[in-house]
This record gives sequence, C-alpha cells and structure tokens, in this order.
Amino acid sequence: MLDGRAGEWTVSCAGSTLHAEMVALADGRLSVLLSDGRQLTGRVTRPGRGEVGVSTSRGIVRLSLADPLHDRLDHLPAAGGPSDSDEEICALMPGRVVEVAVAPGQRVEMGTLLLVIEAMKMQNEIRAERAGVVKRVEVRAGEVVEGGVTLLSVQSVTALGGG
Repeated sequence: MLDGRAGEWTVSCAGSTLHAEMVALADGRLSVLLSDGRQLTGRVTRPGRGEVGVSTSRGIVRLSLADPLHDRLDHLPAAGGPSDSDEEICALMPGRVVEVAVAPGQRVEMGTLLLVIEAMKMQNEIRAERAGVVKRVEVRAGEVVEGGVTLLSVQSVTALGGG
C-alpha cells in the first residue's frame, strides 16, 4: 500500500512499513530516500492513459494507475448486464456533503455531477456512471456521513425501457 502526498509517502508491504521522501532532480529523474537509508532514483514516463513507466538501473517497471472516476467508467459492465437496474451510490469514507447537484426525478447522463463530498480535506466529485433517473437522494448539503452510507440512487435508462 502506498499513502501520502507532496513528496512524503508511507509504503506498506508484507507487514513492514517504510517512510519515503520523493524529490524531483534537476535532470528530470526522481530520487526516493527510504527511512531504512536506501535511495532509489529513476525516471517516470507516461506510456498511456492510466499507466506509468519507472526507469531504473534494473530496467523499466510499468505501473497501472487510475483516478477513481476513469477507473469506474473504464470497467462498467456492458449494457444489458446485471447492474443495469438501480445503482446505489454510497460514501466510500466518512465525510461532509458539500453540494447535492441533483434532485429525485431528475434525468442524468453519464458523467453528470451528482454530489460533492469533502473527506480528508479534499473535495470529491461523485458523478453518474451511466444515464438514468435519480430515484432517491438520502443526504443534503452540510450533512456529515459515515463510510458505507447510501447517498442516493439512480435507475438506469435501460431499466426504464429507454434504451
């Protein structure tokens, strides 16, 4: 697991945890200083969307990265699949609802902003994964929610018989 930001990271693997400080060098390489004293350097390239290549003295390692919205959109089931009925959107972690951008009965397209939640000092936009109609809105702006709580539900266009 990798956690952190702004050049300071915590790396957890196989029961051990290391702290890492990452610095961009003038020649374009990245330097990573680990808390156990090891230092790693390499270059980062972008071979394609959602993919990063790290070049080191031992060769190139390709890592798959994706922001949550694009990862969900890239892995949606095909139309007519089992998840073409109601979709319940739940909070992934505790947070505060900043904005509710939709109302029950409102038709939405894939990518439409549904709501904004602030969690861990970051505002996260929750967008529709497919076209549909908002069935229920369970929260309002300013409300604090726990992780796993249902925020709203959307019935897909296919389930409504709209194609």
